[in-house]
Amino acid sequence: MPFEPGQSGNPLGRPKGSCNKTRRAVREWATGIVEDPQVQARLLADARTGKLHPSVFTVLMTYAYGRPNLRDVPEPETPITIELNIPKPPGVMRRDSTG
Repeated sequence: MPFEPGQSGNPLGRPKGSCNKTRRAVREWATGIVEDPQVQARLLADARTGKLHPSVFTVLMTYAYGRPNLRDVPEPETPITIELNIPKPPGVMRRDSTG
């Protein structure tokens, strides 16, 4: 029974994106930590006093809820424009960009 081109070794294997037991256990553990009001208060207090590294809460949220999907973030309806008025140093001539 040789492999045919374009067919994997186990076409009916685990579906893409499904969790294994360890990943599911870590997610439940992290969700329990993040959703506990006492732990939330402690994390917030430690973050305000500078005792908590900013990445700790980010990692906990990622473990609990997964990575944020940037495709779910709506685009702003109006484009954002930023105008910078930076003065040129003395002695530098301004060139006209119209040619």
